[in-house]
Amino acid sequence: MNNFYKLLSIVFISSGLTGISNAKPIANTYTPQSVVLNPAYFNTEHFLKNISLVKCTLENNQEALCFELAVKSNPIKDGPYCPKTLNDIGGIYIYDGKTNPGLRVLKRDLFEDMEKDGYDIVDDQGNIRFALAIPGQPPSNPEYAYCIEAEHDYNLKLTYYIPAYPSYAAEPTPMSSASNIVGLSLIGLPINGLPPSVVTGPDGQRGGSIPALDPCGGHINEGFYHSHIFPETINNIFIKNHIYDAQCQGVYQKFDSELIGYAMDGFPIYGSFEFTGMPPTDLDECNGHVSPTLHYPWGEYHYHADIDSPVNIPTCLKGNLAKDQLVIE
Repeated sequence: MNNFYKLLSIVFISSGLTGISNAKPIANTYTPQSVVLNPAYFNTEHFLKNISLVKCTLENNQEALCFELAVKSNPIKDGPYCPKTLNDIGGIYIYDGKTNPGLRVLKRDLFEDMEKDGYDIVDDQGNIRFALAIPGQPPSNPEYAYCIEAEHDYNLKLTYYIPAYPSYAAEPTPMSSASNIVGLSLIGLPINGLPPSVVTGPDGQRGGSIPALDPCGGHINEGFYHSHIFPETINNIFIKNHIYDAQCQGVYQKFDSELIGYAMDGFPIYGSFEFTGMPPTDLDECNGHVSPTLHYPWGEYHYHADIDSPVNIPTCLKGNLAKDQLVIE
């Protein structure tokens, strides 16, 4: 038996196929020898095959073991996104214009505020200007603002690679771009970084357009669905923001202290509260800390959803990432 398969056997024996080490970590310290990600916590309904361990290379060029997670490209019933007219209601977006910025439902009052701010997104008949996103191509008429959607590709296979032995990186990795991958929820739904600004626009394009999110905080890009807000607790965010005409129905809602998923560095992600029901008070710049959880009672580094922002993802990741975090086939 070669060294890789010996190590593979040790990982699963020590974790009992749960990803939990039998070592005795000291509270409030981090032991990089522990296997943190627990395959048993995932709902594999939307997975294409069993979660497995494979060789991988980290961004710091170290050879490592990663969990390989292959998921469906469009795992949930998504939408709605763009409304057709001012009288219709669509999805949501985080508006950063001058008039009433914040988490907004795509409906009349938002589009009228955008018109006040100088974005011509409503035509003379009260229809919302619409564009279908084509990668690398901005909308054909740049003088207008658009509500943007993209097409699904159900044939895509997404395979994510998450380190089995999380370790701190020399510097945190910012999650400031929509292309950054924050992690995977427990149903295999990818969570990405900050959505594009309406004011500045994506990738240097003219501002004013909205790449619409559905009520679960996600949308299609390059054929597959990903979210920019943790969908498992998003209905609580709607209530907090006094939004009552949007609701995520495609993802089962959890208490805001439960395990949501795992970040791409292998560390767990929880809701905004500790298992005690109290908000954490010692979070670092990435909205994480070391403390006991129901799943890791010895004390493990983990992230919390941001309690103060509707886009509640961690602003950075503390751990080392795999060089190939996502392979699309």
